[in-house]
Amino acid sequence: MKNPTLKLLTSAVLCGAVFAQPSLADDEHRHGKGYAKFEFALIGDAPYAPADFWKLDNVIDEINANKQLKWVLHAGDIKNGSTLCSDEMFTDRLQRFQRFNMPFILTPGDNEWTDCHRANNGSYLPLERLDKLREVFYPVAGLSLGQKSMRVETQADDSAHAEFVENTRWMEQHVMFAAVHIVGSNNALAPFASRSAADDDEAARRIAAAQAWIEETFAKAKQEKARGVLLMFQANPGFELAKGHAGRRGFEEILAVIEREVVGFAKPVILAHGDSHYYRVDKPLLGSISKRRIENATRLETFGADDVHWLRVEVDPNSDEVFSVHQEIVNANLEQHPLP
Repeated sequence: MKNPTLKLLTSAVLCGAVFAQPSLADDEHRHGKGYAKFEFALIGDAPYAPADFWKLDNVIDEINANKQLKWVLHAGDIKNGSTLCSDEMFTDRLQRFQRFNMPFILTPGDNEWTDCHRANNGSYLPLERLDKLREVFYPVAGLSLGQKSMRVETQADDSAHAEFVENTRWMEQHVMFAAVHIVGSNNALAPFASRSAADDDEAARRIAAAQAWIEETFAKAKQEKARGVLLMFQANPGFELAKGHAGRRGFEEILAVIEREVVGFAKPVILAHGDSHYYRVDKPLLGSISKRRIENATRLETFGADDVHWLRVEVDPNSDEVFSVHQEIVNANLEQHPLP
């Protein structure tokens, strides 16, 4: 059997990235069956522009210096919506993310493929950019990025959803985690001049895959007697909007599955996303029938865009809430970067 880390390195070199060969962190890093406390980092909507690269560098340095963290999660949007979606941009971001000295797991955002049809993005075909994104950031199915990689489950192993290598899942200390490809621009249903039937078909397949992945995640969480679940995706799906609102187009079916599964699980659930560019922790889910607050569901939105900081999430499977969130403000990023 070929060494998957060698394949990862080879793929990255071919696309122009240069970084140290990753090592697997599974045995020393993964303890799915225990109940011990642990922590991880959450970021998103970064880096947005070259002018902010130094801010991301500061975030990476802080995270790498924290020896308590298990991994880094990125909730998508690795560029802003008005810059090129070039191969060079993908390679640049890969090189930056490979500076993390721990497992790094990315869920795609709309800025890096869905919106690449825009003239100021290079007038790309979104589906071609999606293929490239998968090639660069998911070169080995079931293996994370980062200098220490981590094995994860991937939906690519399901023949019914084999293209969705980016949908991943893993368990740590009886807490279940899953990344789900749900993006802004109405989950890639927003109209654009060159839109074709292929774009519509892709959105339909991805929405169906997301529903299936969420259902399977909660089914497995119940089977494994998980104490909590965290779902990560890029889009703000319009939790606060009324059913049928135009802002929920592309998300309605997924929100219905999330509501049903969260209620049925009846334990703490974190819904982590980016998109809106400001940090918040709240409980926006209302039951579609009961109209009551769904108390075991908590939305966690990352810092992003101009606010380049990170979140430290502490997980205690033995606590009632399971998850506690700590803002990690990078003081150096509050200052104006000095001119060279």
